[in-house]
Amino acid sequence: MKMIGYGKFRYAVTSGQPVEWPVIGVALQKNYISVYVAVRKSGQPIVQTYEAKLGELRMGRNNFSFERFDDLKIDAVSSLFAEIARIFEKEPLNPVEYMQGA
Repeated sequence: MKMIGYGKFRYAVTSGQPVEWPVIGVALQKNYISVYVAVRKSGQPIVQTYEAKLGELRMGRNNFSFERFDDLKIDAVSSLFAEIARIFEKEPLNPVEYMQGA
């Protein structure tokens, strides 16, 4: 999958090989855009705490998708990204722990 991202961390996949992954990744799919987030809040993927608040087309465990930028609720998305940045700054291993618990 090709994506652009913010922040990066390394974690080992099941083969033991280290992989670099973005803290926030944005990927263009065939019919929509997906945003992937590798951060937890209170033990859960942070994206889930914003469910039905972002203007998303669909929501997954650690991602949300939309068709057009105008579909998003910009204030909510901005709040999500600001909260992710604060958590990642305070807990740089949060994404690694998130991926290990996935």
